[in-house]
Amino acid sequence: MDNNDPETGETASHHLVAQAERQLFASGEALDAILAEIKAGNFGATKDLSGAISGLRKGLEAVFSERAKLEKFDGQHGHRSGELDLAAAGAEVRRRMARLRASFGAGGVSGGDE
Repeated sequence: MDNNDPETGETASHHLVAQAERQLFASGEALDAILAEIKAGNFGATKDLSGAISGLRKGLEAVFSERAKLEKFDGQHGHRSGELDLAAAGAEVRRRMARLRASFGAGGVSGGDE
């Protein structure tokens, strides 16, 4: 299979995100149309309002879900956006340990601030 096939590989993940975004956009447009009808005095459109809101919510959930899957896929396959900052990570660990020591009165937590 080809890597550009929307059914396989990284391209498929990007394709699914784009599809979810199109679904969200379409749901938003449908909700806007219903709200415009209601503002124009056509209160019969209110029966479609809950369905449009539900569609918008599902579209939003789909976008978040597919983006999370894409980020997970990219992370597992080495497509990371930056380097690890080990000095910052060490400083964060030391800060957290200091807070733990302070909250427990340093009773039993070994080590000290560096």
